[in-house]
Amino acid sequence: MIARVLLVALVLVIAVCSYPGALIQSMVVRLSPLRAATSQAASGTTPWLHVEHPVQGTPYIADDQGRMVLLHGAIPASLLEFGSTATTPPGSPIYPIDPAAYDGKCPDAVAAGHYPPLCQADLVQMAAMGFNSMRLPLVWSLLEPERGRFNQLYVDRVEQIVDWARALGLYVIIDMHQNAYSAFVGAGPDVDLTSNSGAPAWATITDGLPSRELVSGRRETNPAAFEAFSNFWYNRDGIQAEYIDAIAYLARRFRDDSTVAGFSVFNEPQPGWNLPPGFEDLLLFPFYRRVIDAITGAGDGIPCWTGFFMPAPCGFPDQGIHDLHHLIFLDTGLDREITDFPTHLGLPFTSYANVVLSLHAYTHIYTFDALAHQPLEQATYPWGGYDQSYSLAEREARAMNAALFVAEFGDSPSQDSVILANQLLEQEHHRVGFAFWVWKENGSGAWGMFDPAKAAGTSPLPSSGCLRAARERLLARVYPVASSDPNLTYHYDSGTGAFTLAAIGGAGAPATLVYIPPEVRGAVASSGTAVPVTETRPDGSRLVTAAPSGDAFSITVAPAPLVLTGCG
Repeated sequence: MIARVLLVALVLVIAVCSYPGALIQSMVVRLSPLRAATSQAASGTTPWLHVEHPVQGTPYIADDQGRMVLLHGAIPASLLEFGSTATTPPGSPIYPIDPAAYDGKCPDAVAAGHYPPLCQADLVQMAAMGFNSMRLPLVWSLLEPERGRFNQLYVDRVEQIVDWARALGLYVIIDMHQNAYSAFVGAGPDVDLTSNSGAPAWATITDGLPSRELVSGRRETNPAAFEAFSNFWYNRDGIQAEYIDAIAYLARRFRDDSTVAGFSVFNEPQPGWNLPPGFEDLLLFPFYRRVIDAITGAGDGIPCWTGFFMPAPCGFPDQGIHDLHHLIFLDTGLDREITDFPTHLGLPFTSYANVVLSLHAYTHIYTFDALAHQPLEQATYPWGGYDQSYSLAEREARAMNAALFVAEFGDSPSQDSVILANQLLEQEHHRVGFAFWVWKENGSGAWGMFDPAKAAGTSPLPSSGCLRAARERLLARVYPVASSDPNLTYHYDSGTGAFTLAAIGGAGAPATLVYIPPEVRGAVASSGTAVPVTETRPDGSRLVTAAPSGDAFSITVAPAPLVLTGCG
């Protein structure tokens, strides 16, 4: 009898910790009303964003008038902390984190760093490209260098950047970033710690596993990183709970700031020793729900002790922040970058309404064909081309009641005419915004929008070389910034500068806004029920405002030679 009772108890525990428990929790969430704030005054010129949930179709990011908003931006990586050398963990940050070092000036770039410093002039350059947002990567090791002690100066530096963005009308996505878990995983064969970032030393538990690359050139294949990730997902020594506290610290600081579009919870989550779909369904998305419970008070998970492993149904205590305005950006598991299709069941996991599924689009860079070293022009995967990842991501987002956003994409500049051009076409077709990796980068092989600075004979070292012409041509785009028609169609031809948009708008519907960068000189025309008003700005860019009066309308920009700025 005792044996049977113990067996039943064991089965129940396993059920609660695995898919039966996750499915029950998901059904409860599905039956719960979506929760978000109704209204709040914006801070500055950037209105609050939220996720709109149409009865049919994919949820989308919207402004305070309910218009679909497309976020275009770049990712400056200057606030990350990497290893000091290939074999030593981080020392002092390469660039100062004291905001005073950036007041009216910019620290000199350091050739040994991966990235130049991020200064106010960079945001001015972003705005001149037509970007209306930026994804700002932070690193846990600088935010919480000692357990329970948060670095106030580091957050002051973030606030300084947010203030710069507010003055320019840019949104900021605060991104908790990592690369191969941490720069504290230990030195070893082929391991270059200057490419690692993320967790502080006290939260990096490798259990003595060797630090080495099992696949040359792939920092993610380090057994020490595998072990550290696994220990994080299973909340070893309460480190996952500490991470949630760190995000709550940021959320409390920026709770009432509408310039902060939202928080990206964890960059490129690696499963450790776990496998899909169980990793995402039973570990990753339940972790995301705990973060949301902590900062919003949604309370979707059940109460659990936070000092040890928390099964899938577990939530997290309400931290008293009650932030019901900000978007929560959630990266899919890292395996999805390889497959270009979902690696989980897509179970609803939270009743919070402002959730955004973050896609990292690296087709032909990290997908199966690239791992097999197939030349780009002979690639046999993905079978559905570039569209495979996007079409499946739309279904994935709908299943989870989330909007969709390309939180990261990029390539080697030599592949722009194929990879970058096709990614941008898919983003137009699926009406999703983007954050381009990376803004500026040092060294040979850099992916930045600008050429790396030339170190030889130059003192002080400039933050970059020239704006790469191909990237300016492709990324300084004509696009609809906002529209009341979430099903509009549009296309920009980067070769000719021509643009077409077709939309439908009822009488009195909010205006559609179309941004035209200064590089594009073609004449604006329209047809249908909306008469556009074109405003020319001091930097030469134009903003077209088209207020519909009922039924269909179109906006076009005629072909004309592009005027690229290059080093201007």
